[in-house]
Amino acid sequence: MNQDAYKYEPVILMDKKEPFKIKKVGFFEYSEDGCRSNSFNRVFDFGNYPGADRVLEYVYYLDYDIQHLYDLEHIWVYIGKDGAVVGAEGSYHGRFLNAYRPEEIDNAVTCAQIQDESHVVMYSQPGKHAMLASKELMSIYPELFEACDRFAGIHGLDAPERYLADIHISEEDNRKVAAYIRDNFSFIPSMEFEKCDIAREDYVELDALHEMIPEFLKAELDRLGIVYG
Repeated sequence: MNQDAYKYEPVILMDKKEPFKIKKVGFFEYSEDGCRSNSFNRVFDFGNYPGADRVLEYVYYLDYDIQHLYDLEHIWVYIGKDGAVVGAEGSYHGRFLNAYRPEEIDNAVTCAQIQDESHVVMYSQPGKHAMLASKELMSIYPELFEACDRFAGIHGLDAPERYLADIHISEEDNRKVAAYIRDNFSFIPSMEFEKCDIAREDYVELDALHEMIPEFLKAELDRLGIVYG
């Protein structure tokens, strides 16, 4: 594992009542401006962050989002030639939002803080796990609380096709997944946050994570007694 994965690992704060834990973190480094992410529908533009020389991609896998089986979230940390953090972004429901600009360090709403000069501090949206610079930004999501309660589990199994090559379940079984999530994980966010501890052994190369995800999904379906062949 590239040691920069640990040197710059983001500090993630999760709701105290969050029912899910980060299972694995995939890591990849990109050093070419204009290259495409290997795990997210985006192209990197170093020009958005003056001085950026490379970007570190942290890919967080959780077995569940509060509304479906499977969740993959991202944080991107931009590094300058001198090794300083010059920018950061977090995934937000299929898009990504700016999280850090050094010239805006006094703006706590749009700028994540930096711990020990190299660790961006990010807030994970309760249940949904979008990565944001501050908890104040969470209110822009219209179903912040409803997603965790009234709309819990509504999507059943919801993963990209790249992970579902040999996973096929019926509509009835998909409803079972939805009911399982709703009945076991529904909660009301406290909006009080605490640091999420991630063990070093949970960091893996991104390609390895891609290979693990179908097996994680199968393991959950097996546990629920759902046939997926």
